[in-house]
Amino acid sequence: MVQTRPLVSIIVVTMNKIDLLRNCLDSLYRQDYEPIEVVVVDNGSYEDVQGMLAKEFPEVRMIRLDRNHGFAGGNNRGIEISQGKYIALINNDALAEPQWISSMVATAEANSSIAAVASIIIDGNRPEVLDSCGVGIGLDGMSRQSMRGMPVPKLTQAKEVLLFSGCACLLRLDVLKEVGLFDEDFFSYCEDTDLGLRLRKAGWKIVVAPGAYVKHFYSMTGGKFSLQKVYWVERNHLWVAIKNFPWFLLAAIPIITVLRYLAQGYSILKRTGELNQFTKNNNWPAIVSTYLKAYVDMFEKLPAMLVKRRIIHKKHGLSNLDMFNLIWKFHLPIVEILGMRKR
Repeated sequence: MVQTRPLVSIIVVTMNKIDLLRNCLDSLYRQDYEPIEVVVVDNGSYEDVQGMLAKEFPEVRMIRLDRNHGFAGGNNRGIEISQGKYIALINNDALAEPQWISSMVATAEANSSIAAVASIIIDGNRPEVLDSCGVGIGLDGMSRQSMRGMPVPKLTQAKEVLLFSGCACLLRLDVLKEVGLFDEDFFSYCEDTDLGLRLRKAGWKIVVAPGAYVKHFYSMTGGKFSLQKVYWVERNHLWVAIKNFPWFLLAAIPIITVLRYLAQGYSILKRTGELNQFTKNNNWPAIVSTYLKAYVDMFEKLPAMLVKRRIIHKKHGLSNLDMFNLIWKFHLPIVEILGMRKR
């Protein structure tokens, strides 16, 4: 009997940046795996994305949205029409190596307890340097790419990680239907952390697949040092903790946040780390205003997030203690979260 391989639906959310999208799609159609379907979700572009796809990639399934629904909403619209057993997500500013899909599918098929497979994501501007190998988390809910800035590893077997990066990953569609899709209140940033923690809470595993290489030209779409990105991250990481953390870890968040701000202040004074570039690109009144707005908006939706927390924690899965142990095992120190650790 010939065993057929499972269909993989690959979703690319895009907004303008036609050249980036074209290069990304080129890499997807060079995959050594079949069958695949490619779904492009256009988040309200003013550039003629539809015309480019009709001319150069007529086989792509396209969803045209009337406005920008963010990473969360854009990917959700793609997932909703996908037909594959597996959903692969990839940023439009990323390029997949030919064995990307086959490596992730082989890893997922080998262990039925795996719900998400992360990629080995390489910095596209520095090919000898890692962008991420899974994602870790701080004890205040702030997440960061694991091993970022380190040499690219050569894995020989699947490696367990706490979370996957939504930049490039594989997800089981049936499990997504069980735990829910991305939380669209997040819009962009940290929504993959939230989904990953929900998968973990439900008892599923997340691993990195050996051979699943992707080059990511970091934040070419969102802007590496933009105030908008800071707003989303500062607001959303607290929602991540409120929804998913054990209650006794929530009590420590104010202390950890103060420590993080002190570390940020030290980094700025010493002109070291990634924050130094951020403060050079933005003025202080704008920075303070952005942080204040993030906290105001976070508290505005706090009741809704507490309702979501109640729903998550009513379902069967890991206990509060088991969830704490899992977070503690993979947690990142403040210096790692802020990109201050010397490599």
